[in-house]
Amino acid sequence: MQADKKKLHFVINGRFKHTERTIKEIEDAFGDEFLVWVSVTNGNGHAIELARNAVLSGTDYLIAAGGDGTMSEVVNGIMQVEKSKRENLIVGLYPFGSGNDFARTFKLSKKLSDLKDLILNDSSSQIDIGKIEYKNMNGENAVRYFNNITDIGLGAEVAKRVNEGKKIYGPNFDFFKATVLGFLNYKRKQLKIESESFNWSGRLLILCLANGKYFGSGLGIAPEAKVNDGKFSITLAAEVSLLDYLKNLARIRKCLPVNHPQIIYKEVESCSIEPIGTECLVEADGEMIGKIPLKASILHKEIKFLSAI
Repeated sequence: MQADKKKLHFVINGRFKHTERTIKEIEDAFGDEFLVWVSVTNGNGHAIELARNAVLSGTDYLIAAGGDGTMSEVVNGIMQVEKSKRENLIVGLYPFGSGNDFARTFKLSKKLSDLKDLILNDSSSQIDIGKIEYKNMNGENAVRYFNNITDIGLGAEVAKRVNEGKKIYGPNFDFFKATVLGFLNYKRKQLKIESESFNWSGRLLILCLANGKYFGSGLGIAPEAKVNDGKFSITLAAEVSLLDYLKNLARIRKCLPVNHPQIIYKEVESCSIEPIGTECLVEADGEMIGKIPLKASILHKEIKFLSAI
């Protein structure tokens, strides 16, 4: 009976060129077992609103269909709903975006049939969500949640360059080109980071607060990151050159630690980051969102996420 079926809501990135075909595939795959809704985004930020409304409507499953940006917006929409109203919600990702870095951490398939198997087998676990309090580009106080990685410095510049550029040759090339250009043009910023177990100040190339392991279309920047341990995995690079990066690129793509005196790996539950002089940009899950000062904290096992690991 219809009343016994669970509600399944997809939020699809409307920039995907095969949206109509994908909607039909979703309806064909899930229509017999579930009450299916599909919402399509019409621009940046729209998935936040669609996800919030889906949760408030009482959906049982909420699936982000797209890339890292879509997943991040869906998470931010979920987090706008008080926890008591989403305790039974199960969140998923159907990855077909450009980066798909969060999907890499979980080794998620791009097949709808595999997503369906996860749902039918109740293959889900609780994962952490990061919370950052920062300044938006207008200098106003803002709050953002992230499921994968927030980074400061070169990474934000790279994300800005990729998002503003023409995506012609594929995500790996786009990120590689933006990174090389970033190394050549980026002026390191002075900042300080303080936490319960780790303090540092100096000239920064990049600082990552990682929940997942990958960013930048397959760069394993945080080899020790775990999505459910209640901590950020910090990767900090200071005086690291373009040559250093190119020499270690194979290790980074394999998600292996880099042995370099100016690269630091730490784990923290929360931290504050402040500029020393010039402002420094911040990106979250591939989107350039603002600048420091910033306070970051981890919300332990905040949402239930579909995965086989």
